[in-house]
Order: sequence, then structure tokens, then C-alpha cells
Amino acid sequence: MRHCDVTLVTSNQIDNVFEKYGFPILKPFRRSRHYFVDIFKFMALLISRGPDWVIFQGPLKFPIVDALVVYLLRLFGIKCLITIHDVLPHYPKWWSKYEYGFYYRAFNRIIVHSEVALTGCRQLGITSDALVVPHGIYDIFNVSNLERDAAIKMIDGLSETNFSVLFFGHLEPRKGLSAFLQAAERLREDGNIKFVLAGSNSLASHGQNYVEQLDSARQYNNVVVNDRRIPFEEVERYFAACDVIALPYLEGTTSGVLKLALAFSKPVIITRVGDLPAEMPEGAGVIIENDDNIVTSLCSAI
Repeated sequence: MRHCDVTLVTSNQIDNVFEKYGFPILKPFRRSRHYFVDIFKFMALLISRGPDWVIFQGPLKFPIVDALVVYLLRLFGIKCLITIHDVLPHYPKWWSKYEYGFYYRAFNRIIVHSEVALTGCRQLGITSDALVVPHGIYDIFNVSNLERDAAIKMIDGLSETNFSVLFFGHLEPRKGLSAFLQAAERLREDGNIKFVLAGSNSLASHGQNYVEQLDSARQYNNVVVNDRRIPFEEVERYFAACDVIALPYLEGTTSGVLKLALAFSKPVIITRVGDLPAEMPEGAGVIIENDDNIVTSLCSAI
């Protein structure tokens, strides 16, 4: 039963696959360099349509400016709600708690995915009415129920005899990339275990040492690297092909990769970070500590 009419307002870069889900899609946003032009198009679009509610999925670009946009929309009688995935940005600065606190307070209400996230918001002084809605599993990516052997043939460097561990999503330090690569180095002599990395790469912005670590790992016989944006229709290949999903995160509130793993019924190795332990169902994987022994713990869990 449809409870309301929904329109998705998003970027013109969105995958066409979302067109099939039966709701209209508007694409006023271009690349972020056009933000200060497109934000006015966005406001004019909303004000002309006069929706009852606008649900934001995090900051569009600049939280302070975005907050002013929200306040303006509210002046026109449009109620605004924010879904908070990560309470603070990744790699927060000292001012981030003030910036994001100001941003969140602009909204009529907030949605969070866990009690952990709600506690983080309250610590920022956010007193708005809150709704806790657990992050849904990403079963929309399981588009063809791909079998393991068929998926393995689509990934260069894997074979049916390999036990493979997947590190998926944006390749960045906060997700424990270094620990994952160090575990791969320690287990190089085990010819059956493959470490698979799939996701876009912007390591150069985090330091040359991370670039060099990944480049060294490319030479390992037990590492498979596909450091590019993985299109929607290819996501299932990696989760269908691999045996366990590693999330050795060092920082963060939540993770969509965990929800992908659950959608494909894959066991996970997670750290005690954010809401990961609370969101992992009992028996779905192993929890390791985010401490100086993370590499050893990861190797043991594998």
C-alpha cells in the first residue's frame, strides 16, 4: 500500500538501474563544482512543488550552507528531516562537531540507524525528535542470484579452490586498509587464501605511504586489486565469489558494506567500532578489537 507520493532528487550521475523502481527521479545536481549553481535550482524546484517533507541523506556539500538552505525551506512551510548515517564526517576536524551540530539542528526531525548513532547525536546537543530505523540490508544488489563458481570466473585472479576474503568499497585508511594488506602479507605463504580489494581509490589524498603499501600488495600472489568504482551491476560478483567479508574499521558510525554482506549471507569479520557489533546478527561473524593487535586478530579470524 502506498502511503505517500515519493520523488527522488539526486545527481545526474546516478545509475540508471534505479529507474525501474517505480518512483519519479529528478536530477538537478551535477558534479560538486557546480554546487553553488545547482543548490539554487534545487531550492526553486522544492519551493515550486511544495512537498510536505524533504528527507535529506546527509549533507549535500557544505553543512553550514546546507543548513541555511534547510532553514529557508522551512520558512516556506516545507518540513525537513535528515537521515544520519555517520554522525561526524570521516577524518573529522576539531570544528566538525560544531559544524555538524549546527547542520543537524536545522531539521525538524532526525532519523538514525542505531542507538549508538542516537547517543552520538545527543552528545552534539541535538534535541530534535528522533526515529531509530535500522539500516536495511542491500538485497537490491543481488540482482541475479549469481552462483559462487560463476562469479569467480568474472574476477581475474580467483579460482574455485581459493578461500577469498573481500575488502569492499572505497579504499581508504579509516576502513583498516593497512591492517588488511598487512594480514595479506603475513599469509602470503598460504597459497589457498586470496585477499580481494574492490572499490575506488583516492589513497593519494591520504599520503604517499598508503599508495606505496597498496602498490606493493599488488605484487603479492595472494592479492587481487580492482581499485575502481564498482558499477551497480558488478557488486554481486564480488560478494557471490568471496567467502568472508572483512571490515577491520578504525572509525565510523555504521557501514553499508555490512548490509551488503548480510544480503548475500556472507560471514563477516568486524571491529568493535560504531554500531557494527550491534548491527551484526548473532552468529553472522567474528568481532575483533580495534587495537594494536588488529592484524594478528584479523589473521586469526581468517
